[in-house]
Amino acid sequence: MNFKNAMSHELKDSPMRDIVHKTTGILQGRGKLVTLREHAEEKESITDVRKNFIYIASEAQAQEESQPKVHIKKSFDSVTRDEKFLFRVKGHFYVNHGRRLMKVDYAHSLRINLHWKSKTSSPKKTVTMA
Repeated sequence: MNFKNAMSHELKDSPMRDIVHKTTGILQGRGKLVTLREHAEEKESITDVRKNFIYIASEAQAQEESQPKVHIKKSFDSVTRDEKFLFRVKGHFYVNHGRRLMKVDYAHSLRINLHWKSKTSSPKKTVTMA
């Protein structure tokens, strides 16, 4: 993806890193979509990071108890040297707006795609023993 041609409100460049930030109103002003994308090329790897935050507000009569739903997925392809990580959280919370109780549903996602340029996969991690 060519990040310089993407529609965005802010674009910050460093020599080998592109960051795109976009905020969009959805559902006739009841919600927001915030998207962050980062592309970095380093000596050993190419990294693409995408973060999405969706919030949708609606009026509620009473509060319901529930736990957020979390989904995590990680994969590594040794042939193409691609490493992928996906983290998703969905849930809701309540706020008082004036005298009205509002339920805000949210969905957050973090997607990281890493391509290792060398034949050896991710660099060795250092271990410290106490």
